[in-house]
Amino acid sequence: MPELPEVETVARELRRYLPGLRVGGVVCRYPRVVSTGIEAFQRALRGRTFIDIGRHGKYLFLSLSGEREVALHLRMTGQMLLLPRRQPPDGHCHLEILLSGADRKLVYRDVRKFGRLELLSGSRADFIRDRRLGPDALNLRAERLYDSLRRTRRCLKAALLDQRLLAGLGNIYTDEVLFRERLSPLCRSDSLSLRRVQSLALTIRAVLRAALRRRGTSISDYVDPGGRRGGYQFVLQAYGREGEACPRCGTAIVRSIVAGRGTWTCPRCQRSGAPHWTARGFGATVGGG
Repeated sequence: MPELPEVETVARELRRYLPGLRVGGVVCRYPRVVSTGIEAFQRALRGRTFIDIGRHGKYLFLSLSGEREVALHLRMTGQMLLLPRRQPPDGHCHLEILLSGADRKLVYRDVRKFGRLELLSGSRADFIRDRRLGPDALNLRAERLYDSLRRTRRCLKAALLDQRLLAGLGNIYTDEVLFRERLSPLCRSDSLSLRRVQSLALTIRAVLRAALRRRGTSISDYVDPGGRRGGYQFVLQAYGREGEACPRCGTAIVRSIVAGRGTWTCPRCQRSGAPHWTARGFGATVGGG
């Protein structure tokens, strides 16, 4: 699933091209891709001009004239592409936004059809509040993260994946952050000191910015609007590296299931931040805090 760096890369690319362009029409081949109804969506967009492109967490926002706004979540395999205007769509292109006088069109493509576009009835702030989204991970304040973590007894990985606590992190970057922080994903969230959470917050921002510089991670379907793959997959230190040597200590990276997700860790380096969650509850302290 595209996470914050991938969605932000898409937003930046669209922001370079779309503002000032007018919507000439909307062609839809899979109406369910628009959760608020395709006919109302087509009427609302036709003739309006793109003003800006925004993002919060994993959501993309298309702002148009007349105070209309569209929210988009790419889910597992969604792609927002700028394709040549006359290029025929393939079988996975579900929606096209035609741009008057432009040489390209905005196309939503999704192999698994999980992504959704939504025409907002209120403001973006209302949408974020109604979805109960937490603060954006790029603008994270350590004190707020600390307050959120000390209110939950969940394991740390489950807490960081919770979009209500922190918007934007997914499985890839959570594993990378925890590896760099030498924290076990099973560490209980409310066991961390403020100083430890301050370090964690710095690492979250650093990992996300490093991924942004490489235009995201392309392990599966993710590409930017120009069809280009990201490059952060080439520098991942833990995620997806089962059996490979830990770049710090040489111990083999192991894969396990934590919070229902595949999780890659170094069993030697990532022992700190206890007590630890187990299937039977919380165990004794392991390693330092």
